[in-house]
Amino acid sequence: MKNIPLLLSHTSELFSLWYRKEHHAKAADKIKRQYFFERKYLGSKDRRFIDDLFFNMVKNLRLYTWQLTGEDNALGDKLSPELLTVHAFKRTFPDHGDTVVFKIEDNISKFFQEHEYKDVYPNELKIKYSVPDVLWDHIKDAYSEQEVEEALQSLLRSPGVHLRTNTQQINTPRLMENLSNVPFRLGALSPEALRLEKYQNLSQHPCYKKGWFELQDESSQLVGLVCNPKAEDLVVDLCAGAGGKTMHLAALQKDSGNLVATDKYPSRLKELVIRAKRLGFRHIKLIPIEKIKRIYKEKVDILLLDAPCSGTGVYGRHPDRKWELNEERLQNYINEQANILESNAFLVSKGGYLVYATCSIIPEENTLQIQNFLSKHPEFEMVSVYKDLEDHGIRIKGKQEKKDLQLLPHEYNSDGFYIAKMRRKS
Repeated sequence: MKNIPLLLSHTSELFSLWYRKEHHAKAADKIKRQYFFERKYLGSKDRRFIDDLFFNMVKNLRLYTWQLTGEDNALGDKLSPELLTVHAFKRTFPDHGDTVVFKIEDNISKFFQEHEYKDVYPNELKIKYSVPDVLWDHIKDAYSEQEVEEALQSLLRSPGVHLRTNTQQINTPRLMENLSNVPFRLGALSPEALRLEKYQNLSQHPCYKKGWFELQDESSQLVGLVCNPKAEDLVVDLCAGAGGKTMHLAALQKDSGNLVATDKYPSRLKELVIRAKRLGFRHIKLIPIEKIKRIYKEKVDILLLDAPCSGTGVYGRHPDRKWELNEERLQNYINEQANILESNAFLVSKGGYLVYATCSIIPEENTLQIQNFLSKHPEFEMVSVYKDLEDHGIRIKGKQEKKDLQLLPHEYNSDGFYIAKMRRKS
């Protein structure tokens, strides 16, 4: 590696931009993109180094604070960003300390010379794996001790880039043939999934431009497969957002024109429109949520509620989000989920299905949320998600004793995800 002092200085500066924001309100990835946009002179290898070390610091902030001070301060907001940068570098590159030469005396060089990294760890898992108290408090007794530790360990690394074949345009074997110059392996769960062996930006790849694949985490792909819609089914994606799952539903229905997408915040649907055009879908209906409630009472065959949630299952991809979560915010999510279920269940037709999903590993947002809903709505009954998954050749071991599905991030090196399916009785 060349010019380590300069790269450490850039990393420290970038980290400060995120670190000093009140409550870390701005997404780390957006801050990073803006930082690189304003410094186009940085080469791709330099950017990768800065990017990796920056997110290493964000991911491990609680641990690093403990290692540096001996005290537990989850956000470490009184520490020097320069010291944190040096600490992270020495932990990540233990063999490079003697090869770095500083030509300028500054805080980076001072800390580099004075600070000796010691590879010590606390007994408390919430500090060791750098998670907020609220996550720890809600999962420590919900899973086995081994599951908790493996899940937290997994959340310190990204699951990588996952692709989903756009079966409206091409099948997976043909897509694989056309991606011969891209190192990938088959998915661990979905028959439509491929996983990149190493990170690669595919936005300019011909297959991407042709709409032959979409970027979607593999566990997220299971949601559409659990919905398992037929072409003639009236399907409503009520929290469609940018449309990742909407696109999958459209492919499963072969763009039949019976798919409706909406969102509480219509501006989020702009990305959905762009995606649909690239992927070749022409018949997705965008209807305001208020109008849907007026015209589709007891008419919807499959209602998908991909509910707003804490996002605790995707901390491997978005580590900065964990420092935004507190008990009050979690309770707001839980209340919002309950309200979405309560206020939209009437849309489902008799014999129709309500599919509920989150990218969370917190039981109160998932199993307990659904139990609460069913206790108030005897007209609905839980049905097993595993039959629909088996229809697509997917067998998930050790889960079938329950009807819903909670995937923890370590189980398939994917995002943590929850899916439940309920049928409205005839």
